[in-house]
Amino acid sequence: MDRDIYAEGKARVYRTENAFLNPEAKASRDISVGFLNAVGASGLTCLDATAATGIRGIRYSLETKLWGVSFLEINGSSYKELLRNLELNALEPKTALNTSIQEFANTTKSRFDFIDLDPFGGVTPYIYDLVKIATDGSYLMVTATDTAVLCGAEEKACLRLYGAKPMHNELCHEVGMRILISYIANVAAQFNFGIRVHLTASYLHYMRAFVELKRGNKDAMASISSMGYAGYCNKCKAGTYDFGQIPKSSTCRTCGGALQISGRMWLGSICNKSIAESVARNVRDAGAEQKTVNFIDVVANELDTPLHYSLPMLTKRMHLGSVSMKTVMDDIMEKGYGVTRTQFNKDGIKTDAGIDEVIDSIRKSIGSTAKQN
Repeated sequence: MDRDIYAEGKARVYRTENAFLNPEAKASRDISVGFLNAVGASGLTCLDATAATGIRGIRYSLETKLWGVSFLEINGSSYKELLRNLELNALEPKTALNTSIQEFANTTKSRFDFIDLDPFGGVTPYIYDLVKIATDGSYLMVTATDTAVLCGAEEKACLRLYGAKPMHNELCHEVGMRILISYIANVAAQFNFGIRVHLTASYLHYMRAFVELKRGNKDAMASISSMGYAGYCNKCKAGTYDFGQIPKSSTCRTCGGALQISGRMWLGSICNKSIAESVARNVRDAGAEQKTVNFIDVVANELDTPLHYSLPMLTKRMHLGSVSMKTVMDDIMEKGYGVTRTQFNKDGIKTDAGIDEVIDSIRKSIGSTAKQN
């Protein structure tokens, strides 16, 4: 292989300083190809709205049964590289334009079944215009890399851009994902669309959501009703949430500690299990790297309920040493609760058990008691 050419999946693109290429995003592209094949892309159209080298859309063209992929790239130099890469892969795109998302959305009569947005930074400047070129049943595949904003390091920016207060603690990635989805749902509702979230991926420095748009007042209102607020107790390290309104109490109902309130955010489902399982199979069958396979397996098996527990934070609060995640999870399951690992925290668990039950299982796992704060 020519050292000036980068190969990924069935695609090849030129390595150049004129167009951004991130090899670390291969996992995102592997999962996205798996998603397109899971939901059935045969004969449908896709827009790669932030194409750069075009590697994402090129892979979609070569590795799925899409009827056609269109490409947008606003940067002139990157656009020239995009055209070279399309030629390198012997592809004739439905459309390849050197223009902005906003200009395209406000001039085209085209509508797309899949719309892929993978910008450098946040998504808030683009969602409104992309929903204009969607239709009933369209899928938005949206990546946000402004994780410092969504995860609370830049709280004021999150309030300004996403209209939500984030969390800056061990729950930040899940809360950030739910704030991102809430933003998409709010914009979609302005066009009388509701959303159904089929898959999420919180991986490395990015968050990615795979969302289907469903037209109609009933669906739009159902999505709005799926939003609410979350509270985090700095004393017992437990999360809580309420749909539709700020929690009635700012006091933790478990320990009486003060709650840190975050939101408004999406509190509905973030995983269509059958689709997620199909994506996991597709990714595995395509020969993806083992770390990608391991990640999507966690996503596919994750308990679909808001918020999670960080075991290290709980053991720290309990003045205990490290604990076996497997032993804790086994004990929680023996009590009759659901429990899984979570994509949002490598040391976290998702469970429908309450904080008291989780703490009891930690104590059993340690094999000793410890004085709580």
